[in-house]
Amino acid sequence: MAAWQFKVALIPKPWLDAGGLIAALVTETGWETASAWAGVREHSLKARIERVLPRGKSWSPALSVWGSEDRNDIQLFEAGGFVESLNVRLDLREPDMELFKSVFAFAQESELAVVDMMRKRIVPDLDGFVRAAAESEAAHFVRDPTSFFEQVKTSARAT
Repeated sequence: MAAWQFKVALIPKPWLDAGGLIAALVTETGWETASAWAGVREHSLKARIERVLPRGKSWSPALSVWGSEDRNDIQLFEAGGFVESLNVRLDLREPDMELFKSVFAFAQESELAVVDMMRKRIVPDLDGFVRAAAESEAAHFVRDPTSFFEQVKTSARAT
């Protein structure tokens, strides 16, 4: 992921409604959303995603990509015909409000929750989605790269 990309995970609302917790998806090595997607087949997700972004290039048969890796993209990982993860990366160097709207509409239409991966919380609506992007580390990087790297350096020293 590029420093200028705001990343969200999309996870099934029925999993959350059944008691699934965002905290259960965070591991020592990062995010693992396969448990939220357990038993879910791709069905019509790919066709709906193609209305948001055009097909892109993938480096793996298990990965379907729409958009461009260094700009805006949607990535769908599958294993054995079942979804394991669905992530969106949005380029904040030139934010595209129509794309934000399309991604959020796609999520709503597909009964998916939008999860701010950095803050580990569900984004409840389009305004919250845009606000989460504006408050993200990617936005910090875009606004002031020097300050961003100073913060990274300070955080690295603290650990």
